[in-house]
Amino acid sequence: MAPRLILFEDGQACHLQPLTLTRPAYDLRVGLRTIREKWLAALGTREASGPLRPQLAGLFPACRPSRGESVWINARYLPSPALVAAITRKAAGHVRHGDDVVAAWATADQTRAWLDHGAPEPRGAGRAAPDSGLCRVQFPWDVASLAGVGIVADVAALGWRPGPGPGWSAAAHIDRVDRLFMHPSAVVEAGAILVAEDGPIVLDEGSRVMAGSMLRGPVAVGAHATVRMGARIYGETVIGPWCKVGGEVANVVFHSHSNKAHEGFFGNSVIGQWVNLGADTTASNLKMTYGTVKIIDWPTGLEIDSGRQFLGTIMGDHCKTGINTMLNTGTVCGVSSIVVGAGFPARHVPSFKWVQPGALVDYRLDKALVDMERMMARRDVPLTKAYGRMMTAIFSSSRQ
Repeated sequence: MAPRLILFEDGQACHLQPLTLTRPAYDLRVGLRTIREKWLAALGTREASGPLRPQLAGLFPACRPSRGESVWINARYLPSPALVAAITRKAAGHVRHGDDVVAAWATADQTRAWLDHGAPEPRGAGRAAPDSGLCRVQFPWDVASLAGVGIVADVAALGWRPGPGPGWSAAAHIDRVDRLFMHPSAVVEAGAILVAEDGPIVLDEGSRVMAGSMLRGPVAVGAHATVRMGARIYGETVIGPWCKVGGEVANVVFHSHSNKAHEGFFGNSVIGQWVNLGADTTASNLKMTYGTVKIIDWPTGLEIDSGRQFLGTIMGDHCKTGINTMLNTGTVCGVSSIVVGAGFPARHVPSFKWVQPGALVDYRLDKALVDMERMMARRDVPLTKAYGRMMTAIFSSSRQ
C-alpha cells in the first residue's frame, strides 16, 4: 500500500502571511500548479492532507489518523527530482535542510503523535537534503521569485506535446513552437504574439489569449483564465484559474479568481484570490535609490530587508483598489483591505481596512461578507459557512 502524503507547516510558515491567512502553505501557486498539486504529481498519488489551523477547517482536506505508513513533507518545499529520490529512499527516516525538517517517514503510531503537535518530531540528524534543484518559499515574495522555475517544472510534469492546439488562430504568432504547451480547449486569438525564446508558455484548459496580446515566456495561463486584448505579459508570470489580466505585468503571480482587467503596471508581486484591481492601478517595483526593498513582516510587524532590488506588492485575498490607485514599492495589503483615493497609501495595510485619503477606516465584517458573497456569486462560487468562519477569525485577530 502506498504511503499517505501529509503536508505540514513548520515554524517559518507564518512568515508567508498575509497570503497564508486564508490557505495552508501548500496551497500557494508556484507556477501553473500549487505546491500540493506538484507533490501529488511528483509522488504519483491522488490524495494529500495536512494538519490545519482551526480557521481553515472545512476548507481544505482534514488530516486524520489511519493505518499504514505516512510520509510527511514540509509544505514550503517544492519537489525536485533529487529531493523526490531522497524521500522515496527513506533509509534514514527523515531529510533535513539546515534546521528545517524537509520530509519524514512515520508509522501509524508516530503519525498520531505528530498530528497532536502539528508537525513531525523525528529524532537524530537524518540525512541532508540534496542541493540539486532544491527550492523553498520562506517569504511571500519567494512565490514570485520561483514562478519561472515552477513553470518549467510543471511543463516537464504535464507531459503535453508542444505546439498549437485547435483553438490557435492562423493570424497569431509564436517564435518557438517547441515551447508552446496548449490544452486542446485553450484559445489564442488573431494578432496575439507569443515569444518563448526565454522559456515555455503554458495555456491550460479553457484559457483564452485575446487579440493583440503579447506574452514572453516563461508564462502560465491557468484554467479558464483570460489574457485581455492588448495585454503585455512578461516572463515568470502566472495567471491563475479564472483570472482576467490586462495591462502590463512582469513576474506576477495571480492565484485564482482575481482581476486586473485594465491598464496599469504590476511587477514582482503576488496577488491572492478574489482580488480586484481598479483601472490604472499601478504598483512600483523599484526604488528610486535602486536599493534593496524593505517590507513589513506580517506576523511580527517588523520591517525586514528583502534583499531584493525588485519587489512590488503582496496582496491578500479579497483586496480591492479604486481607479488610478498608486502602490509604493514593497506594499503589503492584508485580507479584505480596500485602497482608494489619490496619493500613495502606507506600505502596510491591515486586514479589513479601507484606506482613504488621510484616513484608515474599519471595514465592518458584515459588510465585507456581503461584498465577498456578491463577488463570488458572479463566478457561481458560494460563500460557505466554513469560509465565513475563516473570515470572521481573521477579522477578530486583526482587531487584537
